[in-house]
Amino acid sequence: MSRRTMPYHRRYHGDALQGYRRLTLEQRGAYTTILDLIYDACGPIDNNERWLAGELNCSIRKARALISELIKLRKIFINTQGQISNHRCEVEIENSLKISRKASESVAKREEKRAEKSKFINYFNKTAHRSINDRSSIPVPEPYKDKDTDRLMHSDEGQADNLADNPPTQQPWFNGAPEQDNHPRLAAAPARGRFGRAELDALLAARRRRH
Repeated sequence: MSRRTMPYHRRYHGDALQGYRRLTLEQRGAYTTILDLIYDACGPIDNNERWLAGELNCSIRKARALISELIKLRKIFINTQGQISNHRCEVEIENSLKISRKASESVAKREEKRAEKSKFINYFNKTAHRSINDRSSIPVPEPYKDKDTDRLMHSDEGQADNLADNPPTQQPWFNGAPEQDNHPRLAAAPARGRFGRAELDALLAARRRRH
């Protein structure tokens, strides 16, 4: 019979004593027991004389008489569903349910805020960690490459190997100067307007071979 949805209720001792004042000892015991049954069920209870007699630990006839007396004294009443109820119990049960709902809503809001805060903290930590990693990473330097030097170095390798097999032809190579051992790079040097180190090395190598 018990639903145990309301394990306790607020009890005002002054109001209880005031309500007991006109009741006999038997009526007080029956009244207190019926109120506890209503609170325990969180609402009106069935008007079952056999069940009430068992709860009051008396005969069915005695239980019927006590319930009738309490109804006449306006301590309890029979509602439209034929159940036994009490006006003060209904008010206290409704207040208790409101308090319980508000407490549940407060807990739910706290948990929601806690979850949002935890989510924000996790996102902030991940962002900060990623930013620190980005700042702390050292770029790998790329080797410096001079296009002209690289081109000359690669051309030197191929032409140095072919100097012995293909000796330079003798022809005037610089503004009508006398014929000398000429190297293709030496011929290209005036066109560029400068003598590089590779051209000078090629000229010296040609002179050494001639002598």
